Amino acid sequence: MTARTHIALFLVVLLSAWGAGAKVYIEFRPRMSMMGGYDDNITLKGNGGDAFGQAAPGLKLDLFGEHDLHLDLDCQAGLARLAHPEEFGLSSGAFAANESCVLGTKVHLSPRDKLLVHSVATYAQDPFSIAGLGLLLRPGQTQIFVGKLSAEIDHALSGHTEIDYGVDTQALAFGAGDPGNGYVIAPSVKYAWNSSARSKWDVGVREQLFFGVGAPANTLAPKGVPGGLLDEAHSAMLGYTWALTPYADVFGRAGGVLVTGGGRDMAMPVAKFGLESYTPSTAVSITAGHDLVIGPSSAGPIVGDIAELGVIQQWEKLGGHFRIGIYRNVNAFNASQLGTVGWGGEVGLDWSFTRNLKLGVAAMRDARLYDPAIAAPLVDRDVVQLRLTWEKARFE
Repeated sequence: MTARTHIALFLVVLLSAWGAGAKVYIEFRPRMSMMGGYDDNITLKGNGGDAFGQAAPGLKLDLFGEHDLHLDLDCQAGLARLAHPEEFGLSSGAFAANESCVLGTKVHLSPRDKLLVHSVATYAQDPFSIAGLGLLLRPGQTQIFVGKLSAEIDHALSGHTEIDYGVDTQALAFGAGDPGNGYVIAPSVKYAWNSSARSKWDVGVREQLFFGVGAPANTLAPKGVPGGLLDEAHSAMLGYTWALTPYADVFGRAGGVLVTGGGRDMAMPVAKFGLESYTPSTAVSITAGHDLVIGPSSAGPIVGDIAELGVIQQWEKLGGHFRIGIYRNVNAFNASQLGTVGWGGEVGLDWSFTRNLKLGVAAMRDARLYDPAIAAPLVDRDVVQLRLTWEKARFE
């Protein structure tokens, strides 16, 4: 998703609110971050590390209106530079740019209908792991665009049943001719019913359309990259959610998927389980999943396995976060093989001097445990960084 798309979505919601004569309240929060750090594997080839610096101005915008309207937009642009860019084939004055936006919207369209939208887009020239894809990248992939969009309309059929219509999209691009250039569009429909005050069941179907960005599907691009519709996946799933507390849910969803396209058919189980807990001071997320996804190795469906734990804790002035996960990717039509296996972790602390000024330190590691496509030493990357951030607590 491009920045223009973010702005268009924002204007649609804003103008709709104004057109309906609703009262709108807008809050702005500008910020500025200065960061310094060290990356021990700049090119992902294991041949050199370097210090780097980055300046990243940003802006958060919250819009509130009638019908429980809430739109939140968070964008930032960064300008980064290596301490010794000439050692990596770059000019001594070379700077790398990166931009990212997160957009979330929820609004009650009617007494029975609720709209939820969430999108994320990041573009980075990435010799410093700015895009956060160090585990998945191949050496040579240094220009990265990642875009995700999820939208859902929940329609209440009664006081305890509803039907949900949704669509999820994701796009990856790494430069002209890269075999990882592709996107997936996944519409879905789900019927849900509350069996008690704390439990909820759902059953649904999903269609995934996998596209490559290259030459037409019946030809090959100069670098052998296929384009057009590559494969389709048809899924049916049953889910259950249990409210442990008013602020914590446990959920599970499982079923099967049939992949067709290109003269190949394949069936496999899909599942996702997790726990999510949020309070004003603590957030905990545990996720385990097995499903079809897209990745930077090649366009089209791949198997994505994940087991991840994330924790955020905020005290009066001190905040901390922790994340660790293990991941597996393999071609969907060779799912019995081990594929690429790796793990990633991050830990960080932040100290708030005032409501507006915060100093943080973080350390991250991404490492492959097994990769059949690379005969050289496995890719790993360690990054440490120190960040000073000013963010206006409230600006209207």
